[in-house]
Amino acid sequence: MNHQQYETWILMDADLDREEHRDLHIHLKQCTQCLALYQTTKQIAHLFKTAPEPAPKPDFSTRWLDRIDKVEKQKNRLILFITIGVISLATLILISSVGIQLRSVMGTFPQILLNLITLIANWIVFINQLSDIFTPLLRVGAKLLSPMWLYTLAFGLSGITTFWTLAFYRSRTTKKELN
Repeated sequence: MNHQQYETWILMDADLDREEHRDLHIHLKQCTQCLALYQTTKQIAHLFKTAPEPAPKPDFSTRWLDRIDKVEKQKNRLILFITIGVISLATLILISSVGIQLRSVMGTFPQILLNLITLIANWIVFINQLSDIFTPLLRVGAKLLSPMWLYTLAFGLSGITTFWTLAFYRSRTTKKELN
């Protein structure tokens, strides 16, 4: 006897039409194996429906959140190590390539470094001197000029800058068209 169709109907708990439902009950009256399967599945379904909902153990949510934090920390640590590794590798490649270039100019390196330091120091002195000149002028000018003059000066300078920028770009496009 072929039980496959009836076992499928029983295990899938399928919606059967009247004829299939009648065929299943006729088969269950004749087959004790399928009847036992049918009764067992109905008992299991009844147990699932009537069983009380299990409650989580005490402090479940605290343990769960701690576990999530632990996994996040491990993931962040892995990302940090990978990032540090990539940056270290890139730095090593950069230093080695710069080192090869510096080997050829090693004799002039101290002079280049001294020139760079002198240039930076001169710029710092220049900026300090400009600050010493313009700070008192701005203080006095702000007291002497009314706000209306300051607004007029600001708008005038922005207008001049705008017109200069437009003229500059227009001349560049004209040069490109001529070429």
